[in-house]
Amino acid sequence: MNPKSKLNQPDHWRGRAEATRKKAAALIDGKAKDRLLIIALEYDKLERRAHFWQMRKNEDDTWPEQEL
Repeated sequence: MNPKSKLNQPDHWRGRAEATRKKAAALIDGKAKDRLLIIALEYDKLERRAHFWQMRKNEDDTWPEQEL
């Protein structure tokens, strides 16, 4: 996957989670609201994964290359 893709950016997933929670707050139907909140939690998980991926990528970039 392209490292510059927005799918690898924690901010992208954080924004999706916030927007989904905002939509859920506007709903009256409890089942639909619950489903949207579950989706928002999944976006939170993707945000954490993207953050972890970025941290690992940064560590790899600072690690000196081994000589063969």
